[in-house]
Amino acid sequence: MTSRARPPESRAALIVTLWLVVIGYLGFVAFTHVEGRARAERGETPLFTDYTPTYAASMLVREMPPEYLYDPKSMTLAGRRAAHAMYDGINDEQARRVGFAPWMYPPTFILLIAPLAYLPYMLSWLAWLGVTALPYVAAVRRILPARLAWPFAFAAPPVFFNVMYGQTGFLSAGLIGLGLALLARRPIAAGVLIGLASVKPHFGVLIPLAFIAGGQWRAFASAAATVFATIVASVLAFGDDPWFAFIGTSLFHLDGFAAGAFNFVPMTTVLSGAHMAGWSMEAAWTAQYAAAAAVAGLVAWGWWRGRRHPETLGLQAAILCVATPLALPMTYLYDLVLVVPAAAWLWADMRERGAARAEAVALAAAMAALLPVKFIAATFGIQFGPLILAVLLALATRRYRRALAANVPATAAPA
Repeated sequence: MTSRARPPESRAALIVTLWLVVIGYLGFVAFTHVEGRARAERGETPLFTDYTPTYAASMLVREMPPEYLYDPKSMTLAGRRAAHAMYDGINDEQARRVGFAPWMYPPTFILLIAPLAYLPYMLSWLAWLGVTALPYVAAVRRILPARLAWPFAFAAPPVFFNVMYGQTGFLSAGLIGLGLALLARRPIAAGVLIGLASVKPHFGVLIPLAFIAGGQWRAFASAAATVFATIVASVLAFGDDPWFAFIGTSLFHLDGFAAGAFNFVPMTTVLSGAHMAGWSMEAAWTAQYAAAAAVAGLVAWGWWRGRRHPETLGLQAAILCVATPLALPMTYLYDLVLVVPAAAWLWADMRERGAARAEAVALAAAMAALLPVKFIAATFGIQFGPLILAVLLALATRRYRRALAANVPATAAPA
């Protein structure tokens, strides 16, 4: 039975619970960093996170031409310098344990990280998270009431992983989510934001398809022009050598899958799930290609059908945001911050149109289930992240089909 009652986002208990989750995240992150510093002082392996190579890249750019970011030896040495910058007094052996993280970002990304090394390590980490969170919070606030938007945005499990690792989840989710939220009323601005998200280009793989199918030509042109402008800006700033280096190392990074260079435990993809289930890499890749084709078809259908139904644009955006990580072979838990705006659109749609209790439970349970994904994968060798995404995609598609059938206007469309 479908209820017209609104989900209990206005209840104080829900908001308090979400804020308690946020406090729990912050407490765990703070404790982990304090313990990492204590280990460093004891001569043990310090805490190194994914932000360490980002800071290392910024240090390297201050001292050497940017194309050296794509040189493994240079990045290894830069990582050790970043380790020393993070922990005063550690020895060279401790610094060597930072290991090597390949730089897989395009040269446009260098424009963002270049200033970071001008700040002390921890301050730059906080600045990175704080600045990249701005478009993310703005996106969620355009979808949900302000009182709920803040705790909803920060209590989602992918946010915990993004903060813990100091990763890029806020950036990609914020730019894409805010762009989609502005699409109906400000398509040019929407295209600019989505074009800026090309600093992580693979997360835009389905967006051109969606815009073409949906007839969003102004946003499409604006996004394309922005991508071109960022490329030109990077060439003017750094020359074209970084682009040749980036292109030249791309196949090397793809070969890393076959060589087992990537950690499949926190990787929430069909490829990872299939391989951890015992499939060969060839079979796992076949499953990944099939999943990508299926979700691409779903996105194209959804945005094509939505041409005459602007009131469903929020659900179309939700489908796109959830389908994207299913289409990609390399998506980590922190990348799933992109799913949070999708969950917000679903919640807003349930609030406006009404929802069966099972739908609200499915949404809440799917989002909560993202928190133990890494632990279960590491402990039992089962990667069920793609199944969670499939549940969210099925829920978004179901509600979209019902909205098309009912043709009932809703305020859940991006404002």
